[in-house]
Amino acid sequence: MKPVEWRLQARCYAAEIAYCYAPEAGLALGEAFLAEVDATLERMAAHPATGAHRHAGCAPDLPAALRFVPLKRFEHHLVYYIGLPDCVEIIRIWHSARGLAALLETPR
Repeated sequence: MKPVEWRLQARCYAAEIAYCYAPEAGLALGEAFLAEVDATLERMAAHPATGAHRHAGCAPDLPAALRFVPLKRFEHHLVYYIGLPDCVEIIRIWHSARGLAALLETPR
């Protein structure tokens, strides 16, 4: 199993999503979202090559192929990551409705 490392924007977006769920559907849904993220990261750490790499060509400057996996219970949220020799690096957690072009924009 490889350790999981987060980029700051990925961690911030995960927290933002959980925070948004709280007033909309209750604190329990925000906590369930974070639990699903944790479960997904555990699976990725054990099997980093299983994610789809269909968007890898969109980010050729990364040190490894960009991959993604959907969250099971929150299937419109995708976890984008790269599998490095010594870890799995979480690049972003992204809602698919926001589009691929917006995913690749550099946050300000």
